[in-house]
Amino acid sequence: MRKRVLPAMLALALSVSGGVAFARADAGPSIERDRAKASFEAALRDAQGGDATRYVDLAMLYLEGQGVTRDVPKALAWLRKGVAGGDTDAMVELGNVYFDGADGVPKDRRAAFTLYSEAARRGDPNGMYNVGASHEGGGGLPENTRLAFAWYLKAAEAGSARGAYSAGEAYLAGSGVRRDNAKGVAMLRRAIQMGSADAMNAMGRLYSEGSGVKQDHAEAVRLYTAAASNDLAAGMSNLGVVHHNGEGVPVNYTEAMRWFQRAADHGYLEAWYDLGIMCERGHGIAANEELALIMYRKAAQSDEPDLRRKAQKAVNRLLGLDDEEDDGSIG
Repeated sequence: MRKRVLPAMLALALSVSGGVAFARADAGPSIERDRAKASFEAALRDAQGGDATRYVDLAMLYLEGQGVTRDVPKALAWLRKGVAGGDTDAMVELGNVYFDGADGVPKDRRAAFTLYSEAARRGDPNGMYNVGASHEGGGGLPENTRLAFAWYLKAAEAGSARGAYSAGEAYLAGSGVRRDNAKGVAMLRRAIQMGSADAMNAMGRLYSEGSGVKQDHAEAVRLYTAAASNDLAAGMSNLGVVHHNGEGVPVNYTEAMRWFQRAADHGYLEAWYDLGIMCERGHGIAANEELALIMYRKAAQSDEPDLRRKAQKAVNRLLGLDDEEDDGSIG
């Protein structure tokens, strides 16, 4: 079984069966289209032939529009067929559609929670994790950090790397459990062994700050690099920070800008703010306030209040609407 994580309002785990052969990212456009179409046709043929293991594969291709025009109703029909047959992957995926909403499908967090709970009852680690994430609150469900933590632990025991990561972060923050740095670090290490890029990045942060572990900038760089290699935008951004500030590596503005750009290209808006600072100050590039303004405006689109505030403040300052300086620090 292949597992993915979708960054949403709450980071939910998604379960997708391993039968779909997705096209390589480096293939030419026409070859990629042909492969995607072939994957869809194979999944459709197998599912219509009664292969229940292909229902979720087919549904996800409909949801993502891979090899076929995106069709949410058809995706839902196949997911519901999988749910009726007791497929926990289908329960998790259908729950995620209800959790986030989709074309013509309103958000229904309680329906999602019911599906996650049934998957969890049947022993599915992604279902367990998503039950925990649901207890973080929002969408009509009450917040209960104690239950969230308990389910993250259950998910970790069942083999969920994201469960182990979230349990580790809960220990470190004292969220739903007594704060315990040693247990938090241990859980993050466990999550790293299970392949969690988020845990790699989080441990890098601890080594960078000397929080819960002895400060070790070289180890932080190693962990950030591992997270970035696993396509985590936050890890890429942190590599930009260490190269900009010279933490464990020599100061290298060109390398810092390269990593910030990669993070920004992955949708990490904090990196746009950092690129704005570099453009404004002439770090690794000739100082250019017009370019910096573009970067700050991108960062100001963030849903995160702190980032939106400081990015808008930088925009206003460059437009002459605010003469109050902020620290403009990176990292």
